[in-house]
Amino acid sequence: MKQGLLCLKIAALTTTLLANLIPLNIAKASSFGETEVEQDNFVAVATPFGYDSYNLLIIEQIPGKKSCWSEQGQNPVKIEPLLLDFNFSGHCRRSTDSNGYSVRIDGEDYGMNYLLGIVERDGDLHLVATHRHDSSQPEIAIGSSQGKHDGFTKIILNPGWKFSKRSYGNKTLGHVYLSGSESAIVSESD
Repeated sequence: MKQGLLCLKIAALTTTLLANLIPLNIAKASSFGETEVEQDNFVAVATPFGYDSYNLLIIEQIPGKKSCWSEQGQNPVKIEPLLLDFNFSGHCRRSTDSNGYSVRIDGEDYGMNYLLGIVERDGDLHLVATHRHDSSQPEIAIGSSQGKHDGFTKIILNPGWKFSKRSYGNKTLGHVYLSGSESAIVSESD
């Protein structure tokens, strides 16, 4: 009898918790907006690691502060990450993974469905979004390096793509979006 009563209490508590958590999560996800940013204050960088692998780094320049990066050449543009040479706190912001950046399409955050990454194809580095759970979904092409070299390399965003930042109410947050529209989407297989 006591065991049955304990199971009933646990079931009631679980139901109450789930009923309270699910609407809260939906409200939180739908509360985020998007804020326009000055595009020249941001750069997407393919950063080398290991043998022929690359990570995505997004650097934000805080206006009026020490330069966070410099650019050299074209096709590809080489990036000198100046922020590595000083304490960049208060001068630069960087986003190194999905906690700091995600894809936003037509005003909707796709960070729970798509991961951003750098892939090498045909002597070029491509910034793509791949579906987290369904590998049959095509990659979304967001930008490319337009050439390749061994160091830090600028990713040029494809037409229709831009940087923006997450907002909550009237407050701009640190999370960076790579924002586009359905019409800007070109899959890597196209």
